[in-house]
Amino acid sequence: MNLDKQKAFIIHVIYYAFLCLLLYIVIKFVLPLLMPFVIGIIIALIFRNPIDFLTKKTHVKRSFVSIFILIIFYSLIALIVSLIGLKVFNFLKDFILSLPDMFNNSIKPALLKIMDDLGQRFPSIKDYLDNFINNLGDTINSISAPLPGKIAGFAGHLPSLLINLIFTIVASFFFTIDYYKITRFIVRQFTGERREMVLKLKDNGIGTLGKFIRAYAAIISITFIELSVGFWILRIPNPFLFGALVAIIDILPILGTGAVLIPWSIISFIMGNTSLGIGILLLYIFVTVVRQTIEPKIVGQQIGLHPLL
Repeated sequence: MNLDKQKAFIIHVIYYAFLCLLLYIVIKFVLPLLMPFVIGIIIALIFRNPIDFLTKKTHVKRSFVSIFILIIFYSLIALIVSLIGLKVFNFLKDFILSLPDMFNNSIKPALLKIMDDLGQRFPSIKDYLDNFINNLGDTINSISAPLPGKIAGFAGHLPSLLINLIFTIVASFFFTIDYYKITRFIVRQFTGERREMVLKLKDNGIGTLGKFIRAYAAIISITFIELSVGFWILRIPNPFLFGALVAIIDILPILGTGAVLIPWSIISFIMGNTSLGIGILLLYIFVTVVRQTIEPKIVGQQIGLHPLL
């Protein structure tokens, strides 16, 4: 009996290990290939209700309404990307190229002064401090030096990005126009309890995902407004652009506003701009406190859980 249990245990371990390996292969290799279709399905789900509403009110065929909505959507996306993307790209390019001069003219003198004071108090670490300054300068130069090559490399990937974009747009049109035909076809492949399970999984999964998207869209919008107003008060150029960039970083896993605002504050203190350093630090504290306060409330309301959970 013990031998049978051991065999069953080993079989279960191998079975779940195989499932994990299969899931890894799908996520690593298959999902990137299917991503245009996944995005197309998500877009079809997002616009399903608005399209149904307009179709019912206007009595126009759903396919025409779908095409009209998607043309407006992609036109707005293209307009936003062209207006903001080019500006962000030029800003980042100029900023990275100016890093060596900024370091040599502003940051390095301030660091040398601090290091000299520390070296006089602690002579034994003076050599280590000098090496640190030199290595930091080399690092800054190495960041900006290969930028033209990286830009050329990015340009080399544009054809594949363009192909993926075309597939995504075409897939979104087909999924949106024939949404109910496709979903009915998928449901017909299941019978009985399996069909009920698939329908419940669809309703619950998609519903919860949509609620999460709405919740974090509200959070990122509030963060964007806070940052933009804060940057405007601190008289930072392009406050809304910086507010949008930091808000996007804030929503990413592991990162957050601190990944930008804390180094920004430290550099401002080092460069002698104490008022800006204090302002950025206070802005970070304010945004963090608001985020930690509203996130449980907004997300909890959307998914039906108490904020404490």
